[in-house]
Amino acid sequence: MESEFVFLPSQVLILRCHQHADALTAASAVKQHKSVVVDTEQMDAAAAQRLLDFVAGAVDAIDGNAERLGENSFLFTPHQVQVSRMDSAVEVDRQ
Repeated sequence: MESEFVFLPSQVLILRCHQHADALTAASAVKQHKSVVVDTEQMDAAAAQRLLDFVAGAVDAIDGNAERLGENSFLFTPHQVQVSRMDSAVEVDRQ
């Protein structure tokens, strides 16, 4: 009996974007089952928004996920990667 599960190596690409063409790099990486942190700090606001719209649309088309990390940084992941947030001020009960 063959297993339904496929092992996919975990990889994270950190992409500091400078031009709109970087959107294709980010979208292709997520399609290849990699998580991508996109940093748009070096781009003007309008170009960064177009890049993010493209990547978000491509990632949504493959049922991936998008998460804003900061003012100019975003995380895009394939569908099998779950992202959760935790407030660092939350204390864990150690009983």
